[in-house]
Amino acid sequence: MKKYVIMFSSVCMAILVMACSSDKGFNDGFIKYEPISISQKDKEILLDYIEKMNPKYDSVGKMITKTLNSWNYHTDAQTGTYHEVRTSFAYAVALLDCGEKKYEQRAFDVIDKTISIQDTASNSVSKGVWPYYLEEPLATKKSPIDYNWADFNAVSLLDIYMYHKNHIPKELLKKIENSLILAAEAVQKRNCGPGYTNIAIMGTYVTYVTSHLFGLTEMQEYAAKRLKIFYDYTLDKGGFSEYNSPTYSLVAIDELNRMQRNIVEPEAKKMIDELYDRCWEIIARHYHKPSAQWAGPHSRSYRTLVASSYYGLLKKASDGKIDLGYDSQDRDVKLRHHIPESLLPYYISPEYPRTETYVFEKNEPQVIGTTYLTDDYAVGSVSRSSLWNQRRPLTVYWGELNNSHYMQVRFLHDFYDFSTASIFTKQDRNNMLSTVNFADNGGDKHINIDMMKDGRFTAKDLRLRFEFGNCKDFSADLPKRVTDGFMISADSLQFWLQMVHEKWDNLRCHWEKGSEDGVNYADLVIYEGAEKDFNLNKVDNAVFSFVMSVAKSGETVQTGKAIISEKGGMLTTSWNGMTVEAAVKPDKLAKNL
Repeated sequence: MKKYVIMFSSVCMAILVMACSSDKGFNDGFIKYEPISISQKDKEILLDYIEKMNPKYDSVGKMITKTLNSWNYHTDAQTGTYHEVRTSFAYAVALLDCGEKKYEQRAFDVIDKTISIQDTASNSVSKGVWPYYLEEPLATKKSPIDYNWADFNAVSLLDIYMYHKNHIPKELLKKIENSLILAAEAVQKRNCGPGYTNIAIMGTYVTYVTSHLFGLTEMQEYAAKRLKIFYDYTLDKGGFSEYNSPTYSLVAIDELNRMQRNIVEPEAKKMIDELYDRCWEIIARHYHKPSAQWAGPHSRSYRTLVASSYYGLLKKASDGKIDLGYDSQDRDVKLRHHIPESLLPYYISPEYPRTETYVFEKNEPQVIGTTYLTDDYAVGSVSRSSLWNQRRPLTVYWGELNNSHYMQVRFLHDFYDFSTASIFTKQDRNNMLSTVNFADNGGDKHINIDMMKDGRFTAKDLRLRFEFGNCKDFSADLPKRVTDGFMISADSLQFWLQMVHEKWDNLRCHWEKGSEDGVNYADLVIYEGAEKDFNLNKVDNAVFSFVMSVAKSGETVQTGKAIISEKGGMLTTSWNGMTVEAAVKPDKLAKNL
């Protein structure tokens, strides 16, 4: 019966599109869109964004430009000025959404030029995908292709097509239609699994809406099935694979809200609404009101302290009930977020102390997150994780709104996060026991892009860092013996830290403290000096264990002796009822990191 309904809607699609091509919108029982309507405040947000972007607009190249000055993921380019695809599409959406007639032609120029950069070669593996930059076409690109660009850019094109088709020249509208179909086909061909949260959601949206706009029957069935697979997968896990992510949780709720706006088929809508509420639940339960921070652990995060835009989102999504002094500045003014009423107490009148525990990965080896929230601080850790720079596996937050502080654990290779380092942690309220070891087949700066060959790398510096951000008062009484415990004071908190085991073959470690760019640190320095060749396949023993206890200044921190044993290539560390076990010799990359 469902297939019959889908086929019937496909047959009628052309008629429906023509009948609904006026400003009245569109609704075929599966998807809908209505004429765009924005408030004066939203229009001001868009105009402000446009004014900020205008100086970056190249009137000859018809795109937004970006200046690079360092190494970047997915790009060959490192320095110079480039024409940027994704931002150009976003700029075009804003030019049209603001409703100013004077910006229409510029928007059309940007869309036309940026569509033309899409890979359309029939025999190409990246057909339907865009490069990051005009100057870096996929056909000659050396660094890995980012197939996500089919998803991200198609979302912008869908906004353009659905909400502005009546104002777009017919020739350009046809190009947009062809481009959307190519992108959606690329998404379907890639068939990203449900574990890649934001792309799993975004690709479902792109294929679902595109297939119903243009009567692509087989893709309609694919998109409906993909939504059900993601729904079942997420409910079985109890949350998203990219768990508690300040970066991707917000992308997820944006895409789910987009689905709520455009997908109306009852069964699909029910699943989408439930996923949307589940996402907000995870966000709410990790909100720490005293510091106004998003407590850890975080699977993916581009910054350790939240951006003020998060506070604007909370205000808008709560109808002003959560007002931290910031208004929403989201340039996608069509989003209409709403925090479920049952979750508002986590923001307005939370109960502390409390512990939040989530099993992020049920399959062995399990991934378990623990967050301990009090009136003074929030401590978060995860049982196993890599130390990639987008991970936040062990964090502490404290302070207050506009004066928040953090502590995070990092492992640095030449002062950049070493992705092949892993951390295993047990937490009991404000006490943590952790062990750090290494994989011999992992990545250097990225977990799966710049993979090491045969475990080899060169380094001038290797260190385990305990980083304290945005702290005015910082002191660390470093010990003479590396494995002696010591106290760190950072504003209103104190940290008891002890390296109970340290080993990297014959290297001799020492403690070092310092500050740079508003960040204080206590580092266990493993190697520093002339550039040296390392081979993790040849390292017999590289493992570090430490204990940490956090307390408000003047209160008692947990100390006590740790018990260390090594057997069968495994280091077992026990402390205050907690035990962590990890391999001493670098080995193949473990699962669920």
